[in-house]
Amino acid sequence: MTLTVCKFEVIEGQEWIFPTDDDDYEFFFALDGRVIQDWIAPVMKLDTEERTYSDFPWLGEHAPILRKPAVDALAPVLIEYGQLLPMKGEEVWLFNATTVLDALDRERSRIAYFDNGDILDIEHHVFRKETIGTAEIFKMPMRASAVYVTGSFVERVRTAGLRGVSFAPVWMCGEE
Repeated sequence: MTLTVCKFEVIEGQEWIFPTDDDDYEFFFALDGRVIQDWIAPVMKLDTEERTYSDFPWLGEHAPILRKPAVDALAPVLIEYGQLLPMKGEEVWLFNATTVLDALDRERSRIAYFDNGDILDIEHHVFRKETIGTAEIFKMPMRASAVYVTGSFVERVRTAGLRGVSFAPVWMCGEE
């Protein structure tokens, strides 16, 4: 059975969503897989002008935002791998992935690093399949990690008929 790992991908013309307070961007970049206990929801604003409706308005690959149809369709699997946190200002939820897997094979991946050794960008992903196991959603242990999903999660999204969401495949089992 082939294992495919993907990241959320923005679609041209897709709705975007932003925090109304620019200081809240740091909160989203700092999501690191920890469970959020004392949730203080940021106020969000959808940018819908001349944009196509999305059940996943775009904020970034590290912080999936979902509208009610996506929450209704995917809540059982999402809460297995993280938290759904309601936002203010719009009827949307943040998915905070709390499943953190150190699944990247750093020796075989192509990685750009900051001077301090932190990962700047992963140009070519190679994962350790045994570390991912049966997980459908995970983050890696690094600041602003993308939320990674497997092909089975992508299929759940497609089967549910959710709109305005795309996934970029980054690795398939056996790929070198």
